[in-house]
Amino acid sequence: MSRQNCAIGKDYVPASFKGVQFYCTEADVEGGRRGAEGEFPFGEQTAYADLGRKIRVYNLTAMFREDDHVSDSSALFAACESPGPGILVHPTCGAVMVACRKIKLTDKIEDEAGQTYAEMEFVEANTMGLGGFGGSLFGIISSGLSTTSRDSFIRDYRPTLVSQPWRTDIIDRAQSLIDSVATTAIQTMPADATAQKRRDALRMQEVAQDDGLAASAGNVDKALTTGFIAITDNVQDPATKFRTMKRLANAASHISTLPAGVAEESEEAVLSRHRVLAAIGMAEAAMAQKYGYVDEALAAMDAVLAVLDDEAQVAYDNCDNPLFLELRKYATEFNKMMNDLAYRLPSLVAVDFMGGVHPLVAAYAIYKDAKRHRELELRNKVDPNGRFSPIVVGVAPA
Repeated sequence: MSRQNCAIGKDYVPASFKGVQFYCTEADVEGGRRGAEGEFPFGEQTAYADLGRKIRVYNLTAMFREDDHVSDSSALFAACESPGPGILVHPTCGAVMVACRKIKLTDKIEDEAGQTYAEMEFVEANTMGLGGFGGSLFGIISSGLSTTSRDSFIRDYRPTLVSQPWRTDIIDRAQSLIDSVATTAIQTMPADATAQKRRDALRMQEVAQDDGLAASAGNVDKALTTGFIAITDNVQDPATKFRTMKRLANAASHISTLPAGVAEESEEAVLSRHRVLAAIGMAEAAMAQKYGYVDEALAAMDAVLAVLDDEAQVAYDNCDNPLFLELRKYATEFNKMMNDLAYRLPSLVAVDFMGGVHPLVAAYAIYKDAKRHRELELRNKVDPNGRFSPIVVGVAPA
């Protein structure tokens, strides 16, 4: 039995730039390769030398037609004029780091009163990261969360003020986290990585092995941020990047057992800094993924929010109000963006057949198409008798 698919809006996500949402009516992306072309006079031979990938350019057209279209369009205009690059949630390309080249607002006052049009041009902004890594972790560059987290870490990480043996425990903890990040960065480094990238990886390992270097908050923070930027640059697949960042976040899921005071604060500071950077990486990877079903997107969202909520609780308990507020702000914005993405995806349905049921029968009952039994077999376990359990989970029919 054939079925009809409605593709309208199926793979599109709500557009936004630096958190300002807008209704996108048209979107495109330009790319290609750069090259030196040779054409020689009085000859039939030509030549071409590849000079690398062109920088990507994103052109979007937006429309504002609500009662507050003037203020809404002005908010977008202000975001585009604000300094520094930011996250563009592209309707089809997902989350990308860009800088706005230009924006033009148009009000056709006589013919189309009550509507404002916006034409925007963005260019990808993979700014050179700390230590020379070409990739950029979005939050490290543009998010207030990373900056506030860094300030808290620099303030609270003071192992030199702690007596032995706890000083060694604090430094060992920091070195262990740096080593996990450095090892992941090296493992994911492409074969054609530049010499600069390899030198930066060695510097991270030096901090992980030298107690004197690891006693400095500045050295530890630079090693961690450099490592996370490197991983973001090296791992291109969003799903793989999400799993990698989640694993790194779990590596810091410890609670300090050191004596209260500077010792406990110092260890908690490095654990928090590591988890915040990992959570930002998870969030950006989650927003960049393309999901097949709503539960997949919601599961990724919950995993990120669990880390952010835990860190917010720690910041609250430590009376670190700036960090607590930034974590809540980041979590709220991420939650909103992921919900916008998730609820445009196909939902799930659970059908109770009151007993074991054959996959063909279940597929026909749910979809009126027995050929779709393979889809159900991906989500439901088949017992030795070739039947599903009484409750069968599948994608809700369109």
